[in-house]
Amino acid sequence: MTVLVAQRSFPTNQDKARWMLEQSLADADLPAVRRWANVFRRLPLEERPAAILRFVQWAIDYVRDPGQEVLEDAAVALLRGYGDCDAKSRAFVALCIASGIPARGLPVRVDQGFPHIEAEVFVGGRWVRADPTILNSAIGQVPPASSAVTNYRP
Repeated sequence: MTVLVAQRSFPTNQDKARWMLEQSLADADLPAVRRWANVFRRLPLEERPAAILRFVQWAIDYVRDPGQEVLEDAAVALLRGYGDCDAKSRAFVALCIASGIPARGLPVRVDQGFPHIEAEVFVGGRWVRADPTILNSAIGQVPPASSAVTNYRP
């Protein structure tokens, strides 16, 4: 497997967030993501989001970027088995979408240096937050440490 790495800079955190949201949607078509999504498609539709969240929380270790932002796609995080919050969020969103569940990234605290990205998944007729980096969280139950958010929508 060849992994291409390119340096990318963004004029603002909002531009960076917009790019990350677009890329997480595109990741759903990556072959590695599709292969994993086939596993989750065996589950009933209503069980998939929670199963995908648990998988990303436990199968992809949280590792901070090495001093500068690394923006890898969901397939890299799945194959490598580690990544930071944006890698885990991208993997969660991509797996949900590829499994037939609407999902999107949710950059939080964009006005404070953009230190974190979570996700939202469409369940029960509404968008509900999820944090793939926090092991004790569940869909709709994000710990208070993540609750001071600024929702960003491009």
